[in-house]
Amino acid sequence: MLLLLTCQIHAHALDSIKVDLNGSCLSRFVWRGDMWTDDPVFWHTAIFRYKGFRSYNFFNIDLTDINDDKFQCNEYDYILDYTFSFDTFSVAPGILHFSSPTDYFKPTTKITLQIKTDLPLNMGLRIRVDPEKSRGSYYILDISQRFLFKKPINQIDFYGSLGASQPRYYGSGLKDKIAFTDILLGIGIPFDVGNGMTLTPLVEFTTLLGHHLRNGIETMGRKTETVTYGITLARGFEF
Repeated sequence: MLLLLTCQIHAHALDSIKVDLNGSCLSRFVWRGDMWTDDPVFWHTAIFRYKGFRSYNFFNIDLTDINDDKFQCNEYDYILDYTFSFDTFSVAPGILHFSSPTDYFKPTTKITLQIKTDLPLNMGLRIRVDPEKSRGSYYILDISQRFLFKKPINQIDFYGSLGASQPRYYGSGLKDKIAFTDILLGIGIPFDVGNGMTLTPLVEFTTLLGHHLRNGIETMGRKTETVTYGITLARGFEF
């Protein structure tokens, strides 16, 4: 079960500061299609926006002793980028830094680029480039679509992503120069619960792609296909 507490700001003034605060409790932790933890975790996200600038901060906390760090922050990541908006698309170059306060993995910094478009299904692309360690790249194709209805269900959100990577970036299990690695499909149903808050139950399905990659993950005793459940709570503010 995922409990996500979100404070979101939807502001129109160019000089306003926008803040998103997300707190989530996931049934499991899945990263790029690979299930790292098959037990509940707590996620928290703090996003600050001013004009085109964005500071995205992500925290991950285990809720069990599966990794011997119950209630400890085992991951902190941040993105610093700037969005350039055009008529039908936007481009946001920046940097992405991964770190683990509990030494779950070694820290690393990536170059990131996010492209959003007005194409069907709101198609977008995220690019991660590692200039210091693997010197490889990872690509994420995103889609999303919102369908509107009458009460009690006002809308349903569908979303998904397709990952592709170079072998030296992903680390193992890839034989091609660039190979598809994972798929995520999700659905969320938001409900207005008053006081500017929205409650959204959701479910996500993820699967790894490629024979060599799946075999490599299975030999480590991890699942190659997972279903994650959750619920989100969102509220908006403006400064």
